[in-house]
Amino acid sequence: MKKIFILAISFLFAANIFAQEIYKSSYRPRSGIAHGGIGTGSIELRKDGQFYNWSIFNNYPRGTGPIFNIKSRPRTYDDFSTLFFLVRYQVEGEEARIKLLQLNNEINEGGQIGIAYYYPWMTAIEKVEYEAKFPNTKIKFTDSEMPFEIELTVNSPFIPHDVKNSSLPGVYFDFNVKSKSDKKVNIFLIATLRNLVGYDTIDKLFTASITEEKGYKYFDMSVDGMDTESPVWGQMGIASLSDESTYYLGWEHKHPYYELLVVNNKFPDINDTEGRNFIDEKTGKKVGRYTSESYDQRHFSSIGITKELEFNQSFKHSFVFTWNFPNAYGAHNAPTIQESVEWNNKEDYSVIQKVTKKIGNYYNNFFNTSLDVADYMVKNRDDLQNRTNSFFNDFYSSDLDQWFLEQISSNLNTFRTSSTFNKKGQFGIREGLSADKSWGPNITSDVTYYGSSSIITLFPSLQLSSMRAHKSVQQPNGDIAHGLAYDMDYTQNGTWGVSHRVDLVGNYIQMVVRDYLWTDDNEFIKEMWPSLKKAFDFGINQWDTNNDNMPDMHGIMSSYDNFPMNGLASYIQSQWLNSAKGMYEVAKVLNDSDEEKYKEIYEDAVKLMEEHIWNGEYYVLANDYTGDKGVDKGILTDQAIGQWMAHQSGFGSLLKPERVRLALNKILEVSYKPSFGLRNCTWPEYPELFPIHESGLWVDQANSCWTGVELAFASFLMYEDMYDEAMKVTKTVDDRYRKNGLYFDHQEFGGHYLRPMSAWGILNGALGLAIRNNNYIFSPCIPKDNYKVLFAYNNGTAFFSKKMDEVALEVRSGEMKINSISLPMEIIKAVKGICVDGKKQEFQLKGNVMRFNNTIIIEEGSTLTIK
Repeated sequence: MKKIFILAISFLFAANIFAQEIYKSSYRPRSGIAHGGIGTGSIELRKDGQFYNWSIFNNYPRGTGPIFNIKSRPRTYDDFSTLFFLVRYQVEGEEARIKLLQLNNEINEGGQIGIAYYYPWMTAIEKVEYEAKFPNTKIKFTDSEMPFEIELTVNSPFIPHDVKNSSLPGVYFDFNVKSKSDKKVNIFLIATLRNLVGYDTIDKLFTASITEEKGYKYFDMSVDGMDTESPVWGQMGIASLSDESTYYLGWEHKHPYYELLVVNNKFPDINDTEGRNFIDEKTGKKVGRYTSESYDQRHFSSIGITKELEFNQSFKHSFVFTWNFPNAYGAHNAPTIQESVEWNNKEDYSVIQKVTKKIGNYYNNFFNTSLDVADYMVKNRDDLQNRTNSFFNDFYSSDLDQWFLEQISSNLNTFRTSSTFNKKGQFGIREGLSADKSWGPNITSDVTYYGSSSIITLFPSLQLSSMRAHKSVQQPNGDIAHGLAYDMDYTQNGTWGVSHRVDLVGNYIQMVVRDYLWTDDNEFIKEMWPSLKKAFDFGINQWDTNNDNMPDMHGIMSSYDNFPMNGLASYIQSQWLNSAKGMYEVAKVLNDSDEEKYKEIYEDAVKLMEEHIWNGEYYVLANDYTGDKGVDKGILTDQAIGQWMAHQSGFGSLLKPERVRLALNKILEVSYKPSFGLRNCTWPEYPELFPIHESGLWVDQANSCWTGVELAFASFLMYEDMYDEAMKVTKTVDDRYRKNGLYFDHQEFGGHYLRPMSAWGILNGALGLAIRNNNYIFSPCIPKDNYKVLFAYNNGTAFFSKKMDEVALEVRSGEMKINSISLPMEIIKAVKGICVDGKKQEFQLKGNVMRFNNTIIIEEGSTLTIK
């Protein structure tokens, strides 16, 4: 966890993101979907049709390279004219006009300044209708002067369980243009990209080239003459998916580019890049051209398609933007802003303070150039888009409220905004990230504990990679790192003033055990087992101060890092008992000699929590039952968080179920405020607000709402059959982010925060889903007689559907292996048989568990029916 991130912004946008929004005036939108792949960097398309938060260059804060900042005069906005679309059109018998497909935001538009003066026939679009639903951004452009409509859909492949194709450095732009004119109209649709390679370096030469292949033409841009080991060296370009595409490479000024565009409905297929380089009088070197009053080096390329339409005719056209920046570097810690700015002053990147080594990007295992990426994305476009759309069409067709599904999927944006995925396959997500700052390390143990429910469910191999990375930096005494650096071969502490964390070993043990059970990866658990044993022993040897084999708290020592707890703390104890349970269960599988030791500690842990922390209404914040600090009666939202993780692992109820329900209801009673959210903790003596202003604590972590905790709590409620309450908590979060205009940028300690990725756990909780070594547990709480809901398992996706007493598993992707299925007794009582595609399956029934005589395999497209 982390300190609450307090926003200080002077305006809010109260529009609902998913109701179709129409914008006509200038404004600064605040968040949008990030387009790109996992670990590739991304570009964020917002409601004005412009692109923000470019992170494709290995640049800080997502990477260690220089901050993306185009060298130019102060107070210019050239960096907003980086990627944009134009449409030139001419109605039969009328003069040509040009529309910029974005709203007016600055005086600098379309790579030029003052178009209202220079080019009255060129204006920004009048109206934008915006719809964002991960992973698609859809924009409809209309204008009272323009006799046609333009619809644009933007997306990048996102295919659960397919890591390679979900980490492609590219974006699809699919246009549909429909005429409304009763006259012929000639339309020239154009994509323009600025060459941003080496944006931090003056001493460079611009390059550009065109590649013509069957079905597409692609221009790529790069630079010569600079250090090719720089993190911002590489290539970038755009493919236009038609043999009829025309291009103009290497323009900079309105003369002659825009002048030609006014009179011609096609480009002349030229490359004027050499005109963008000149002899620098100061150095005598040939470099990219700049003016004496500005070091702004400008190099644009454009490509487009021309069509002529009659009334009500339409055409479709696609562009693909791709990039390749292979020189990602690791670092011990996040570089300061000044350090990142000074990258270009260093000749040897390996000697820069804190930088370790080149770690590369995962996509560089498959592609050497941006052209390679483009060729792959063009040739595999149908497959990549169909599989992406298939998954999300299935997801959004689930019989649950759309706002609920949208809230869950909005958090998948963090896979793109904040991830590191290096060449050797190490994966991590920065704990928090804003446009100018990294707020924490990679895969912080305490925060990943919550957010990993999305990772293990959708991309299990990435979650296993993260746990292996933590294992590789485990201390000799068994301690677990708080977080990992940009180079995940190194640790990075991410909390000011907090060096002792009691919860980290428990976080780690619980995640590894759950991940093993979910994936049934026996090699993984054998590899990790010595590390788990060492971590568990450290938890006792280091933190047990009263010889009860339980870790004790003595102040601020956990994820609530401005939150003192003393003695036996519910937040720690609930996790420790689940850790001990996990160690016991794995020890049984591996025939480990310490099996009985773990069992005994687990049973003692449960007993101590029930005897010393339960007060008749809830589990108190802490009880120093062998010391002098007494009982802290705080009502922590996360007081039984270990039980939540136990549900995910298929362990069932570790604490007394009736007590857990009472505790959850108590939390809702005192801490849930429908008008703003679920706060972290409430004290009986302070029923309204804890007086943080009277304390010596430096930030309010009690009265504040941590989004990831709220969403994890909603998941917990689902597992405890409290569907309505879970929906209310989730709806409050959803409303808050829609009103704040930050729907795709969930906040805690910084933006794009990792913990709210716990959202996918709400869906799992609604089905009561757990997987233990291909033994499936379902205990749905959805209050409907008939429904179907998409879920992800360890190798694919499937629908869980219920029709009265009939249950079906319809495999939509992957191959599902099943040893047994557990269902609630009210369903089991009516079961007469199980079939796969009509073929009867033999099984043994014991209690509510149906165990098959042999492992059954359900292939994609097949359905298992229980009735």
